[in-house]
Amino acid sequence: MQRCPPDTRTLTPPPIITMQKDLTSGNILKTITYFSLPYLLSYFLQTLYGMADLFIIGQFNSVDATTAVSIGSQVMHMITVIIVGLTMGSTVMIGRAAGAKNNKQMIKTVGNTVSLFTAVSIIITAILIFCVKPIISFMSTPAEAVSGTSDYLTICFIGIPFITAYNVIASVFRGMGDSKSPMYFISVACVFNIALDFLFIGAMNMGAAGAALGTTLSQTASVIISLIVIRRKKLISGLHKNDLKPQKSTILPVLKVGFPVAVQDGFIQIAFIIITIFANKRGLTDSAAVGVVEKLIGIIFLVPSTMLSTVSSL
Repeated sequence: MQRCPPDTRTLTPPPIITMQKDLTSGNILKTITYFSLPYLLSYFLQTLYGMADLFIIGQFNSVDATTAVSIGSQVMHMITVIIVGLTMGSTVMIGRAAGAKNNKQMIKTVGNTVSLFTAVSIIITAILIFCVKPIISFMSTPAEAVSGTSDYLTICFIGIPFITAYNVIASVFRGMGDSKSPMYFISVACVFNIALDFLFIGAMNMGAAGAALGTTLSQTASVIISLIVIRRKKLISGLHKNDLKPQKSTILPVLKVGFPVAVQDGFIQIAFIIITIFANKRGLTDSAAVGVVEKLIGIIFLVPSTMLSTVSSL
């Protein structure tokens, strides 16, 4: 009997995503605890961003600069929360593929997530930069803080693609069961932010613009470092151009989950914005005070937000 010749064709290896923690096995309470603690710290560090800006600028500048950062950071927080809500759709869909051991679908969801949020960030950035003055007017910003608020928002709006990129990277890792890597990445950004705040606000006396520049550059550094880590450790392999091509069957489920979460969280932040508007009408001191208190309230909200996100990933 004639033997068949060996198959010498090179087989393409299946796409691989390195998972740190399988959320589909083990004790549920331990799994939730293991996953949620780094998640909680990540949220805390993101909240610390705005608090650090307010604290440092309060040490070196007058009330008008503090008010400008307070108002600007409140607007940026609302935008960030909406972006995080949208990326929750990616976390859930990647998590479903991970639980089903469907690496091909996981890779496709990652690629479509990158394409979707690249487009979203560009559109949001263009619209918001154009709307800086209307936003300042809508917020009833005190006259003394208008210039600083304008500088802060303009610089931060330019950095929205990097804010979006960090949250997309975090959503991918959490969908894969890894909540530690996003914590490390945001820790780097937090250290950079505090150092740059002291440089730009303290040493260079740039005021609100310095606070915004420190925040934007630190987010950029975090994204660059995270991409370097992903590439060197080959945490995600098998991603091709075809996976970046938007597919309705992949994007719609992401939006179906993420959009309601973004709307829900967005309405909560709108309530805080309305409070801020009332405070702004009462003058600089009240506006700055409300801004500081709302940052503290944000810390209290961290625990339920963390549990919501943890259960969604699980």
